[in-house]
Amino acid sequence: MFVQHKKLKYLNIAAEKIVHLHAASSSVQLAFAGFPPQLCKAYLLQIAGGKKFLVVVAFYLMDSQRSIFFVPKHGEVSASDSEQVYEEGYSFVESMGFVLTETDYHLLALNKKQSYWAALPICQRPEEIQEAEDHPKDTALDTDPTAEIDIQSLNDRSLESLGRLLASM
Repeated sequence: MFVQHKKLKYLNIAAEKIVHLHAASSSVQLAFAGFPPQLCKAYLLQIAGGKKFLVVVAFYLMDSQRSIFFVPKHGEVSASDSEQVYEEGYSFVESMGFVLTETDYHLLALNKKQSYWAALPICQRPEEIQEAEDHPKDTALDTDPTAEIDIQSLNDRSLESLGRLLASM
């Protein structure tokens, strides 16, 4: 089972950490909470972090130019379980109407991987984040504390797991 990781806005991960990458061969119109229905691209990737792996499902909303990420409810998995979780992710993406194709990313030379990875929209920093870093404001961001509690209750394990994975990089 995959759950949305609401705090993740883009993937800032080294290209060599990506073990497998599938991409949708065409776009599908979807509606995610907080966004109007629009064409989306889908990606399925497996990230290596030491002896553990994290499977990530990413949707890129083309009109909004935003990414939405889903991770397994239980977070990182061992190498022996990673193939099964990857298959679950594959089924999850295809259940939304996408047809995933192998990118042969794992066969590319390191410099080709880096340029391919950097060009993906799920790796691009959204404009609002870039603007906030370029022009910091004195006011704090408005956040809904109840939303954070809901996120924690739904994603507790996956958030901790993702944090461990990113910290290990």
